This record gives sequence, C-alpha cells and structure tokens, in this order.
Amino acid sequence: MRPFAAQAIYVITSVVFIAGSASAQTTTRLYDHVHMAVADPQAAAQWYHDHVGGEWVDGRTDRLLFGTTRIMFLRGQNRKPSAGGVIDHLGFSVADLGVTVDELESAGATVTTPERDVPGLFKLAFIDDPWGVRLEFIEDTQHLGFHHVHLRSPDPESTYQWYEDQFGGVRLNLRGRLEGILYPGNVWLLVQRGETFPSREGVIDHIGWRAPETAPTVADLVTKGVELTSQPREMTLPNGMIEYFYVAGPDGARVELVQRAADMRW
Repeated sequence: MRPFAAQAIYVITSVVFIAGSASAQTTTRLYDHVHMAVADPQAAAQWYHDHVGGEWVDGRTDRLLFGTTRIMFLRGQNRKPSAGGVIDHLGFSVADLGVTVDELESAGATVTTPERDVPGLFKLAFIDDPWGVRLEFIEDTQHLGFHHVHLRSPDPESTYQWYEDQFGGVRLNLRGRLEGILYPGNVWLLVQRGETFPSREGVIDHIGWRAPETAPTVADLVTKGVELTSQPREMTLPNGMIEYFYVAGPDGARVELVQRAADMRW
C-alpha cells in the first residue's frame, strides 16, 4: 500500500475564536499525535508503515508521519483493546476501501465490521489491528489519510466543550451528519455516547496537540482549571528538541501538549 497523500480540502489555519464570551478567547492548536502502548513498538510501527502508510519521522523507527500527525508507539504490557475506551478508535480515509480491508486482513487484522455504505456519509469498515487498536477505514475522497480520533463519553456535549475550550478548533458537522471538531492538521475529533474506561488502561495511551510555547500554554490551561498530570520536560530526538507535558482530559483521557523545535518537520 502506498503512503497516504496529504490532502488540503478541509485544512484550516490556526485561528483565534471566541469561546463562550467576548472575554474568553481560545487559540486553535495544531493536532499533533496519537501514542499507542504495545508489547513490541518496532514491530507495530513496521506493520503500520507496510500496510497503513505513513513516513518514518524524527529519525526514529517507532513513529510515523501521516500528513502533519504522528502515530507513535511506546512499550506497554497488558493493555485493553481500545474499543470501549475513552479513545475508542482511529480513522483513516482511503481511495479504495475494499482493497484496503482485504490487504489488512491478509496482514493479520481482524475485520469486525465488514464494508458497508452509509447513505449520505461514506463507505466504512472497522478492523482491529494485531495489537488491539480499533481502526475505522472510510472512503472520503476529499480527505485522504489520517482522518479522525473517535472518543467515547457518557456526556458527548460536555466532552466536545472541554476540547473546544482548551484547544479551539471549528465545530462542524462532517458531511452534514456527524458532529465534530476539525483541527489544523486536517484531523477531526468525534465523540460518541457510551460508558468507557481511562486511556492509560487501553492500547491507545494518549492523544496530543501542539504547544507553540510551553510556558504560556501551561499558564493558559492552569488558569482554565485544567489538571496538569506532569510537569514540562525536555527530550532530545535525532532531529531536534521537544518539550512536553500531560494534562487530564474528560473521562480519563490522557492528553499531551508538545512544543517542537522550529526546525523539526511539522
């Protein structure tokens, strides 16, 4: 399978918009990454590279770049499959759904929902990868590549509001049917209603947004009452320095903010 091409149909630039009142402004942040916890990060990354796409990034073979979004793999044991977790599944859009699903099944994935056409929306299918990550593949020809993160929450509206308050984005209806938030990086955040479990128990450990400058971002989030679960720390990668920290999201979602060196790719 060839790596996904970056599409710009839905891409939005960083903007500032009013959230709640004229005195409360939220900066829209670039969506940055998804981090998975698996027993063998190298094997998982290679499987995604070979069968889903993406380009090696950051001088590492445990992370892939899809457009401007990283999919990264860390070592983790005894994690629950993602289905039913607060980060339930990830979505990718492909040009030919049938061919993609057949290839993934041949490569060890389990098809849990065979291909079907949802009128007014798109064709879709669900699989579980060999590590228990639930993946949705769709045919949205206007938006190929990494497409969305799908959360679960007992109260979707309050969850949408939390992410909108912290990270901005644009509230839209995908194809006029599915409520969501679209972030720069061309990534949708979608939320479905349901009971759930924290992301640190599941194979999708956390999701992440970009923090252009760490200190002001920390100050902004703390002012809004967001709980920091780690203090900022630095890490040196082969292609540059990053600074990162974690916050507690709704329903047990672990959320990371990352400041990347200016000369790093995306």
